[in-house]
Amino acid sequence: MSTNPEVITCNKGVWNLVATGVTAGVIHKLDNAPGKYLQTFRLTGEAAPTLKSEGALLFGYQEKLEVIRNDSPIDVYVWPINAAGRVRVDV
Repeated sequence: MSTNPEVITCNKGVWNLVATGVTAGVIHKLDNAPGKYLQTFRLTGEAAPTLKSEGALLFGYQEKLEVIRNDSPIDVYVWPINAAGRVRVDV
């Protein structure tokens, strides 16, 4: 894990890169305004996602954090729905 977490403001309705080249970490929800967030990932070095339909629900019912875990390094993306949002990423 890094020594300092990073707070990232995520724009509404687009994929926001929140972590690059990671195999482990945690994403914390800091803002409830979006209502829901989606997430997806790519192997590091591959093209970024472009479609909302590529996402899966991030932060299930009343969850405040999600764990990042993958055997190969990945880039993680977040899509806030309905409003801009903020997440804290610990990697």
